[in-house]
Amino acid sequence: MSQYALSINPLFRPTQVLNQLRSGQVFYVKARRGNGMIICHPHFAEVVGPGAIVGGVVDLDCARLIPIGRAALTYPETFERKYRAFHVRRQWIEATQKAVDCEVPLKRARRIVVMMRQYFGRRAIAEIPDDVLGNLVGVFPQTIELARYSLRKRPGAIAPPPHPSPQTLVRN
Repeated sequence: MSQYALSINPLFRPTQVLNQLRSGQVFYVKARRGNGMIICHPHFAEVVGPGAIVGGVVDLDCARLIPIGRAALTYPETFERKYRAFHVRRQWIEATQKAVDCEVPLKRARRIVVMMRQYFGRRAIAEIPDDVLGNLVGVFPQTIELARYSLRKRPGAIAPPPHPSPQTLVRN
């Protein structure tokens, strides 16, 4: 089984998951710590962890699904399971909102990287592209790159930009 499989016992090929989501199908992330999904919409992204619902009317415009860890999607068997899964999704949105509640983009970037590392682990987060993490908190990919760099060097330090600044590229 591929590490990017969306279901341990797939009922359909992983490439068909987006079609299922766009049709309104509802799944939830198999409840094991360290598993999750990033749901990419056209203009933003959301992270959801174990037990959270994926699909339904909230994800009809899903453009991409990125599994984290050994994520697996399962059908909710009962109404109660579906209700709990919606509640868990709301909790993930609220957790992400805490990172977004800062006006400083670099702080938002650092907060989401730290939050994701704490829950999913460094290795899993290292594989997620900067643009996807940036869409979680509304920052540019370069800001996520800078946040990752500063967290590698010294947890409290702000690192110099890894790329030349626009001022150094423009010469009068």
